[in-house]
Amino acid sequence: MSSSNVQLIRRLRVHWPTKLWLGSVLTIVFCTGYFVIEYHPLRLPMRLGLTMIDRSVPFSPGWVWVYQSIYVLLPAAWLCETAGQLRRYSIGFAILMVAGFTCFLLWPVAGPRPPEMPSDPMYGLLVRYDTTLNSFPSLHLALAAYSACVAVAVTSGSLRRWLIILLPPWVALIGYATLATKQHYWVDLPPGIVLGWLAQYLAWRRSAPSVTTRSEALVDRGAV
Repeated sequence: MSSSNVQLIRRLRVHWPTKLWLGSVLTIVFCTGYFVIEYHPLRLPMRLGLTMIDRSVPFSPGWVWVYQSIYVLLPAAWLCETAGQLRRYSIGFAILMVAGFTCFLLWPVAGPRPPEMPSDPMYGLLVRYDTTLNSFPSLHLALAAYSACVAVAVTSGSLRRWLIILLPPWVALIGYATLATKQHYWVDLPPGIVLGWLAQYLAWRRSAPSVTTRSEALVDRGAV
């Protein structure tokens, strides 16, 4: 087994009970807030005008599989090695969530999804649980960008190099998929990327190595 695979397995194993608990709690809190806001808007939702980019991307329901691939990218917290990293991950996630939900509450925007129902089963599943609201900013892309930034921030060596190569095009494809499935307007995407990056930056801005952080990492490595 290569050293990068050993490193990945070790990362996934350390603090695994905390990661399971944390992932469950954050998922419940996020989904509760997201769907309550989506199904009970405080104001009459508005629609945005289509840009040239919106018109140039055809409606392609098959891209829903790339759109939904975010659920493979989301568990970035499993790459964290220390309790401090998990704490920062939670802080960044909370920043992203509060900022996004505030926008949805104050400025509900309905996405450009057409009324027709294609035969793709995954697309059918998507439209059954997700309405056209909560469009601006794209929290879908914000979560993808945040997960990618966290994955790079908490890793090192060959694993980090591979993530730097693989994650940006993956996030870009997810961004295109939001347009192809007409879940979002083009104008939703840049704020989503900025929000994801900013949440990670704010959570990690004081994460310079310290004696406590190094000691914590050494304890975690020895515990696996």
